[in-house]
Amino acid sequence: MHSINDDDIRDRAYALWVEQGSPEGREQEFWYQAERELSEEGGLDTSEEAAEVTQPTPPAGTLAR
Repeated sequence: MHSINDDDIRDRAYALWVEQGSPEGREQEFWYQAERELSEEGGLDTSEEAAEVTQPTPPAGTLAR
């Protein structure tokens, strides 16, 4: 599975920004749109459930800290 990085997002956001006529003050909008599009293309699960972080259960006989 391909993970997206900031450079990929930046390139896509810039392309979206240029396509829209280079409007000022909408940087976050284009960043989030680019991030969402790249995630969908890569098949990444961006749901809230997938974003939850859980700690793994330690193996039996080990001390949890």
